[in-house]
Amino acid sequence: MERSNQRANLTGIKPVRPRRAFEDVILQLKQAVAEGRLTVGDRLPHERELAGLFGVSRQSVREALRMLEGFGVLSARRGVGPESGWTVSGDGTSGLSALLDLYSTLRGIPLADLLEVRESLEMLSARSAAARATTQERAALVAATKDMSAITDASEFLAADAEFHVMIARASGNNLAPLLMEAIRESMARVMLVAFSQLTDWEAERKLLASEHLDIANKIRTGQGEAAAQALHAHICGFYGRVLSDAEYPRTASNAM
Repeated sequence: MERSNQRANLTGIKPVRPRRAFEDVILQLKQAVAEGRLTVGDRLPHERELAGLFGVSRQSVREALRMLEGFGVLSARRGVGPESGWTVSGDGTSGLSALLDLYSTLRGIPLADLLEVRESLEMLSARSAAARATTQERAALVAATKDMSAITDASEFLAADAEFHVMIARASGNNLAPLLMEAIRESMARVMLVAFSQLTDWEAERKLLASEHLDIANKIRTGQGEAAAQALHAHICGFYGRVLSDAEYPRTASNAM
């Protein structure tokens, strides 16, 4: 076989940057989770023991653990004794929400862009929930809207409103949908509170929103996926069209899709 004298084209190759110690700790813990060697509720050894296992300093271990805590992967119980230390929590929602909020702020992502993604996710979830939700989930959605109709306090209503939309995502059967939904909703929480505070007729708005929620829930309950998706579309566009300026939310129910 004749050997080619043509040199390989390695354009674009960059020098390899050695990973910092704490990054390697995170990667190994991630691998342990992926392989099922670490699961929710497992307690990690104390930092001194972990440092020995990884062959790094306690400072590197501590840096990795705190970063994973920020992501919601680990939770820490401060103090001394057998109950103290780090535990795998698996509550990544708060970490994802904080990251989305921070990143959106740093990048100056317009509120309209967040709302557009949220609307698409919610419509997809509604279609899926109408097809996949259990009988109990369908009934729970309707019950939640009836409970919400009795709430008069704006902040309490907002919390119930957020939970209702996350319930739809959970009922969709897609395990990622509720995580994304909670993250988007939490990153928009401040805007929602301001919007609620600026309503001139809160009582009328409250009744309208509760009525729309019940309509959406009933459509999901009866398996009307496309109708539920369109109802959610009108619900989201209608509310933000009423409470936000055109600069903040330049889409309306008639032209959003």
